Amino acid sequence: MRAGDKKRILAVAAASALGILGAGLAFAAEGGHHVTPPNMDLVYRLMNFGVMAVVLVILLRKPLKSALGGRIEQIKSELAELEAKKAAAQAELGEVEKRLKDAQGEREAIVAEFKAQGEFEAAKIVESAQALAARIKAQAQFTIEQETAMAKADLRREVAELSAALAEDLLKQKITADDQTRLVEEYLAKVQREVQ
Repeated sequence: MRAGDKKRILAVAAASALGILGAGLAFAAEGGHHVTPPNMDLVYRLMNFGVMAVVLVILLRKPLKSALGGRIEQIKSELAELEAKKAAAQAELGEVEKRLKDAQGEREAIVAEFKAQGEFEAAKIVESAQALAARIKAQAQFTIEQETAMAKADLRREVAELSAALAEDLLKQKITADDQTRLVEEYLAKVQREVQ
């Protein structure tokens, strides 16, 4: 405590003691009559309360001031801490919102990439199908040509066989024994000429 505070405490204590002493002397001077004016009891109580209040203020002022000052500092530090947490939360919120925007852009990029790949694959499939269709068409054309050629050859052979059979039948009907002999002789003569 400072010297000035001690002097004040002593002054207040002395004044209180004098007030109490004066009241006691006045009460004793009456000489045994206990008749007091009706308001004197109230005055004594008020004086007692005043002295007690002054003493309490003087004695408890610094501890209360330091306790309240500490509480104020604690509240200020808590407010500062809460403000820092709020700022951190807002920064984190901003970061999350940014990531969400980035994720939206990334999602759109992935969708666009998959769409482009799908279109490329579709074009490849169409191109492959067209090439396959062209090969099948060429193979079918070749098969048709081969089958047509075979059918023509079969048809010629059948026509030849039918013609030979028809000619044989006609010859059998129209040719006589003399004609057969003459044809055999002509054929043998032709063979002899070629052999010679």
